[in-house]
Amino acid sequence: MTDAKPLDFIQEPTREIQAHIERLSRAPYLELNQVKSCHTWMYELVISRMTGLLVGESRSGKTVTCKAFRNNYNNLRQGQEQRIKPVVYIQISKNCGSRELFVKILKALNKPSNGTIADLRERTLDSLEIHQVEMLIIDEANHLKIETFSDVRHIYDEDSLKISVLLVGTTSRLLAVVKRDEQVVNRFLEKFEIDKLEENQFKQMIQVWERDVLRLPEESKLASGESFKLLKQSTNKLIGRLDMILRKAAIRSLLRGYKKVDQGVLKEIITATKF
Repeated sequence: MTDAKPLDFIQEPTREIQAHIERLSRAPYLELNQVKSCHTWMYELVISRMTGLLVGESRSGKTVTCKAFRNNYNNLRQGQEQRIKPVVYIQISKNCGSRELFVKILKALNKPSNGTIADLRERTLDSLEIHQVEMLIIDEANHLKIETFSDVRHIYDEDSLKISVLLVGTTSRLLAVVKRDEQVVNRFLEKFEIDKLEENQFKQMIQVWERDVLRLPEESKLASGESFKLLKQSTNKLIGRLDMILRKAAIRSLLRGYKKVDQGVLKEIITATKF
């Protein structure tokens, strides 16, 4: 037996280190060129009340791009009228049926989500009109059941709403699901793809992340040498993967007393991360 207290082997971080960790625990948002291009495209969809598909590989930054657009556009349009919700964003789970779709939308609008499917459908359409919704963003749309797409079409086709609908998902999965329904294909013709970064862009992105996101006391020089090779191979040059690995590596390095991202810690994080 031992009299050691639980977790007595863990050293409490200083206030300075704790402040760094708290900052690094929050997902960052940077207005990158690719994001600006996507937001311009999304704005065109909103004002024209058109539909679109936003696709890209897993962890390419689709979700954070959509949430940023929602926040920015809503702040621009709401003013003092908090009842107005111009852009509604929802993220759905696997095998999403009509009930689950309507419940997600109603909860996003802070409306009751009880009742029959017919009740939920009517309440959803009424709520979208009352809150003057201009765009509905459905993230992970590849999880929609085939029969649920008819409800998505109905929302877009409803004359009283004149609403833009954006479906978001992994490139191969979402396109495969959409192609199963000719009615959906004919309504979602325009596509924006968030691509992998070119090597020079990826190197610049690492420098931006080290300077503006990690902001550690000492320079880590992640965009050169062995660190750059490790990051290029492990992230497939995707922003979401890069962000997750670098923030985890920065936090663990700080907890171990380093003032920059330690290369040994970076290797540990990469080895333990499975995409």
